[in-house]
Amino acid sequence: MRAGLVAFSLGLAACAPQPQTPPTAATETILIEGGVVEGRLVRAVGLQLALPNPTPLVARSGNTLLAAYPFQLLIYQNGFIQDSLPLPGVPIFVRAKPLPLVGLADRLYVPGLGTLLYQAKDALNTREGVYWLDDEGISLERRRLAEGRFNFLAAGERYVYAFGREALRLPDRIRVPLPGNVRAAVVLEDLYVLTPEGLHRLSLEGLRLGFRAGAYRGLETDGAFLYTLEAGRLVTLRLNLDIASRSAPKAWAPSRQNLVSLFVPWEVP
Repeated sequence: MRAGLVAFSLGLAACAPQPQTPPTAATETILIEGGVVEGRLVRAVGLQLALPNPTPLVARSGNTLLAAYPFQLLIYQNGFIQDSLPLPGVPIFVRAKPLPLVGLADRLYVPGLGTLLYQAKDALNTREGVYWLDDEGISLERRRLAEGRFNFLAAGERYVYAFGREALRLPDRIRVPLPGNVRAAVVLEDLYVLTPEGLHRLSLEGLRLGFRAGAYRGLETDGAFLYTLEAGRLVTLRLNLDIASRSAPKAWAPSRQNLVSLFVPWEVP
């Protein structure tokens, strides 16, 4: 039975990052929706699995998890590998929300659609199309929407925000004042932005509704809770910025279903 398991694992090597990809020294805890990625282990609310190799480019939206490697994108559903797609290069960012997208140095890759020749520093795949940023402004696919220097994008059900010294809200083009240097944001019925001083809760027009001081890193949401890191530890907050009673994801030993991922080698003889 052991020999059969090893043979089956090697058969899945085509679904894993290819041997020429060097291992990633991912010692830093990576925040995702509902939990964290530590090395190869994904530990989040409702999701536990082992990636074939560490990567800092991991994103989650509900039951879907994306893990991007040089020339390879793995898509998981409910903790099980669903697809392995070739990438036309080395990814620099990955987005699971609103819809999957991978950014490369000279183009974007959209599963099911293929490559878009937009050289973007951030992008979002939405039902309206692909929003993307370069050093000159923000575009919706081939249509330039606004000029200006923006750093990153965030989206909710109604609006897309481009963040710089202030935020531009689309599609109504409202300029939203920000409380400082915004490093991360999520958009729900309110706007949550992370600055070096802490986490701010704003109205969608920028009115200040709440603040929680702290040296936090990263910001994610599942719509019911906010997730961030403090000193490398997962912090779960209610939408009013109070600490939630929800406990951190439990320590995990791989089950038989996930065991096959652990046998995928970096180098196949």
